[in-house]
Amino acid sequence: MKLLFSALFMAFFFISISAQVSDSVKLGKNNREFFIKGDQKFKFSEYKKVFTNPEALGYMKKANTNGTVAQIFGAIGGGLVGFGLAKEVFRTKTTYQNGVAYKKKDKGGWGLVGIGLGAIGIGIPFAISSGKNMKKAINTQNQAGGTDETKTTSYKLDLSGNSIGITYSF
Repeated sequence: MKLLFSALFMAFFFISISAQVSDSVKLGKNNREFFIKGDQKFKFSEYKKVFTNPEALGYMKKANTNGTVAQIFGAIGGGLVGFGLAKEVFRTKTTYQNGVAYKKKDKGGWGLVGIGLGAIGIGIPFAISSGKNMKKAINTQNQAGGTDETKTTSYKLDLSGNSIGITYSF
């Protein structure tokens, strides 16, 4: 009987042992998991919870501003390109003079496409700068060692599907 209890105890104990989760920040794959810090996942809008270092937070604010400007110029440029191309494809306009139909060509489609491409071209450097500032913020946060708060030692009992474990965090 002692052998059975000790075997069960050892099985549960060794199955649940795992390494401590790091507090480093990584980029996720989608907007719901944009930042991954340890085992927690954060959206982009929750960046103030992720970045505790003031320098990293400054980089992140710059990245947010540059990303917003890039999206505005990209949306305006994309709309102008689409409208200009549609105007060029469907540019004939039927007009009537004294009961006779005339087909008249509209002008200005390619001009709108050019303005739209210019707006997209303005937005590209802002998007690149946003990405660089985001990488700087992540690197700065990871080098600073995460939070400035004092770490506490804790024990946690983990119960999941078919396993039991004790987690010791320090």
